[in-house]
Parts: sequence; structure tokens; C-alpha cells
Amino acid sequence: MKIARLLIFLTLFSLFACLPKKPEIPMTPMPAGPLLKALERHRHEFASLKAITSVEFTKRGRKRIIDTVGIVVDDQCRFRMEAYGPLGQSLLALVWNGQEYLLWRQEEDKVSREGRAGLERLIGFAIEPSELCSIMAGYIPEVGESSSAILLCAKGGDCLLEVPGRDILRKIRVAVTMEGTDWEPRILTYEFYRSGDLMFRTRFDHPEEISRYRLPMQFTIENPGGGISLHVTYSEAEVNTPVNEEVFSLTDVSGATKTK
Repeated sequence: MKIARLLIFLTLFSLFACLPKKPEIPMTPMPAGPLLKALERHRHEFASLKAITSVEFTKRGRKRIIDTVGIVVDDQCRFRMEAYGPLGQSLLALVWNGQEYLLWRQEEDKVSREGRAGLERLIGFAIEPSELCSIMAGYIPEVGESSSAILLCAKGGDCLLEVPGRDILRKIRVAVTMEGTDWEPRILTYEFYRSGDLMFRTRFDHPEEISRYRLPMQFTIENPGGGISLHVTYSEAEVNTPVNEEVFSLTDVSGATKTK
């Protein structure tokens, strides 16, 4: 009986192996300059973001959903994230002020200084503040020296841009349309590698134009090595409106006292 099952399995395996593979869409090398300029133009169109979101956090199969999170991002790569309970009470506030992380938790009722590794301890994987700012705002951060960038494009405007650095590599997949001679890219995915290892992958969905800026209303950050994913959906968003400096100090959290 076991031999008969084995023969059936081997027969089915050989049949599937003989099926023709789906042909890959051919991609043609192209100059990367026009696309890099278009991505840079999109980055410079952003000044600030204020949004209400829901967050779904998954770590090794365990899922946590926070229905209401306030996010503020400014063009100096500073941000604030604040989670609220069902009655509108603040549960947690995290600020990157450009130099360090400030963290407030309701149960501790004090602001602690977390350093650059603060976010990694909170979510479970490393990501630079500038990278997270750009993801929340829906643009690609400044890539620096781009002479070694590689661009491959298929018919229909599906393109893959690879931008290497010292020990990092960025892979950006975009859908490109043309407005006259200008490239109009829509960012689909963004992958960040360090020393050959994939640190995180981001997928952008449901872009909307708000105040003449194209903002993805959903994004998902995945850390495959740690089995971690962060899915964010914007329910309300304002783009390029003034931001109060106090937002990035946590002085407005009720009852909070700053630690030394």
C-alpha cells in the first residue's frame, strides 16, 4: 500500500514538473536618471503629514490590532505616533525628535529616552528613523550617490530600480506613466538590504491625491527574518499643513514627567 502511494506521488510530481513555466515579463535596461529625478521631485513635494490610522502588528503568528493611532510626520524626518484606547485615552506615545526616541507609556506615566535603538526594542526589528519617516509619508528617502543605479523596465511601465550603497542596497518597484516628457512614478514596493540581508520590505497600496501630493493610504512593512509585519491604514489624512513644534517633545502627554 505504501509503495502504491509513493508511485502515485512520484507520478503527480513528474506531471507538475513537466508543466510549462509561466514566462517572465522581459525587462529592458534604461537610464535611471529620469526616474531618480521624478522620485526626488515627489520627495520634495512633501512637507508634513497628520493622520489617524489603524495598525495591525503581527509577530511570529501573534496579532495585535490598535484601532486608533495618531501619526505626525514632518519633512525634517521627525515623527510622533500615539496610540489611543476605546475611550480616547492615550496609551502610548513615541517621538523621534531628530536625535533620540522619547517614549511614554500609560502604566509608567513618564517619558523615557530610548536612543536610536528604541524603536527596535518596541517593534522587534531595526529600521532607521529616516526610512520610517519616508515610508509613512509614501516617498523614497534620498539615495545619495546614484551613478551606479540600475533600472529595468517592462512594457506597460512596470520598472525595477536598484540603488546600491556602501553596504546597503535599495530595490524599488514602481509603475511609471508619462506626463509629456516627465516620469510619473507610483511606488509599489520598497526593499532595504544590508550586507546582502533583507532588513525589511514595504508594500504601498491605495494612493490618493491630497493637497496635490500622492499619499498611499495603506502600507505594510515586513521583516521576513523575524516573522514580523506592520500593516497601517490611514482613515484620515492631512498633507502639508503646519505642525506645532511641541508635538515632538511629549510635553503635552497628561501627567508625564521626563526622566533624566
